[in-house]
Amino acid sequence: MIRKTGLVTLMVFWGAILLPGAICASDHAHRVTAGEVTVAWTLEEDQIHMELSAETEGWVSVGIDPEDAMGGADIIIGAVKNGKVRIEDHYADRKRGHSADEKLGGENHVMNQEGKEKDGVTTISFTRSVAAAEQWDKPFNTSGKTRVMVAHGSRDSFVASHRYRAVFDIDFSTGEMIKVK
Repeated sequence: MIRKTGLVTLMVFWGAILLPGAICASDHAHRVTAGEVTVAWTLEEDQIHMELSAETEGWVSVGIDPEDAMGGADIIIGAVKNGKVRIEDHYADRKRGHSADEKLGGENHVMNQEGKEKDGVTTISFTRSVAAAEQWDKPFNTSGKTRVMVAHGSRDSFVASHRYRAVFDIDFSTGEMIKVK
């Protein structure tokens, strides 16, 4: 009996060392701190699983491939209010603003929405296709750098101004990140 228990303990120990993703489902292949926002992601075939967190009780967002200030960016923005998560797919239809894809005639392509707010930190996670599904979406480049905006606000309202924003070039395949602004 002691031998069997020792063998099981040894197997659990080596499993924890060699297979950390199997032990903790929230692990991602890449994790970077982009200023005040932490971005984590895993590429899986034609999808990206992403997690964003910031020290805020307001919204947190990521914008893909902005063209003019924030104009032209594919924005995913989320907040947690009263324990309920809300994550929307937006498009920056103007230089300093954005609208929900659904208001523009498109669809919300954000899947597997989850979120929590704990100890003043908002964390959202979601899945999205790496390809653009419609004219208001931008692709996640899986073999090179993508210009990425990150931001967070102090309130849950998606029309509230950001308290923090920054722009980075991120290589989603390697995790390399360079600050642009």
